[in-house]
Order: sequence, then C-alpha cells, then structure tokens
Amino acid sequence: MTQSISYADVVRLHRTDAVCVGLRAGQALLCFLVPDAENTRHRADVALSWCESAQANLPPEVRVRCVVRERTAVRGPVLGRLPLPAMQRIQAMILRESTCLKAEGGWPHQTTPYTKGHAHACMQKNTRPRHGVPRSGYYT
Repeated sequence: MTQSISYADVVRLHRTDAVCVGLRAGQALLCFLVPDAENTRHRADVALSWCESAQANLPPEVRVRCVVRERTAVRGPVLGRLPLPAMQRIQAMILRESTCLKAEGGWPHQTTPYTKGHAHACMQKNTRPRHGVPRSGYYT
C-alpha cells in the first residue's frame, strides 16, 4: 500500500499519525507526529502552525518529530497533505538531526569498553579454576 501515499501526505497509522517525507525502494520514509500535550521536547521537533495543521486536517499545535523511520507496509487512510513551507522546515531539520547523530557517533553508544565475557586482568588470576593445582606462597 505504499504506492497510495506520496511526499507530504499525512497518514493515520494504528494509534499515531505520520508524515511521509519520501519513498525509497518500496518503503515509506515517515516522521511521526507528537501531540502538544506531550511534555518531552526533542531537538528534532518541528512545530506546525495552526494554519498548517488545519490544511492537513490535524488538530492544532502538533509537532513533527524529524527522526525518519522506514515502513514497508503503510496501511491507513491519508488524512491530508502538509504545505510546502512546512515540508521544507521538516527536511531541513531531518538533515540537521542526521548531521548531529553522525557527530555524536551514532546510536547505540558503547558504554563499556569490555564485553561481558572479558574479565579484568586482576579478576583473571582470582577466578581461574584450581583443580588440584597447589597454591603458591603468594596466595597463602
């Protein structure tokens, strides 16, 4: 059903609405809408004006979270279409967010330098099995 949507279409999914920001290899590239009642603000949020929301048949004061998600099958009605100035702001924010993610090193971040199987050097001498090996004077 991705053939039925196009650039700047607002699509109703199961519980949320999304804006189509492009199509690539049969997959829809979507940015999801965030209601104004949600308190969390993301750096990639673009606020829509009341007029832009009305043109796209959306409730007033809706934000677009400009983090692109790929969807293979988009099943839902097209609610409306965002105007060109709003799409230009969304595309600019998508570009800005992607450069910020590249500068940060991407996601997920490596938090620990070792894997779980890698024991620290001081732990290796204390955790080796001692099956029949006599202990040296150091450990006694």
